[in-house]
Amino acid sequence: MVKIRRATLEDIPAIRRVATMAWHDTYQNIVAASTIAQFLTAAYSDERLEKRLDSSLFLIAEEQKQVVGFTNFINGTELYLAAIYVIPGFQRQNIGGQLIEEGLKIFDHYKELFVEVASDNHAARRFYEKYNFILVREYEEDLFGEKVTTGLLKKNLQ
Repeated sequence: MVKIRRATLEDIPAIRRVATMAWHDTYQNIVAASTIAQFLTAAYSDERLEKRLDSSLFLIAEEQKQVVGFTNFINGTELYLAAIYVIPGFQRQNIGGQLIEEGLKIFDHYKELFVEVASDNHAARRFYEKYNFILVREYEEDLFGEKVTTGLLKKNLQ
């Protein structure tokens, strides 16, 4: 049974492990290996994760005391799903859906949830469509020197 809880500073190594496994599995055929490595170094350093844990909501999913997934919500005037990753062996078991549900219980006053996803990440697009996200727009962005088409998706909450 999966347990969802708020992440703590002690979870930083596990969060980085999940992100690394998920990014390599998901993006190996979408972006260059050097881009993956640069992204993970920038986004999942101890310093960066400490700041994110302090300023936003991080939830982790545990299976038999092992962290198998996490999500990161950023809230302000709008609510963003900044990250959601589940390690490959635990995907397609509704862990991602449970992580989103738990976050939305905390942020129950928002009318919309936004997320950005690489347009070539077809598995993620299907996941978000399953949870009623719709495409708002697509745009090209630079990811460490590599051009990536990104989709902005929105889920109506009310």
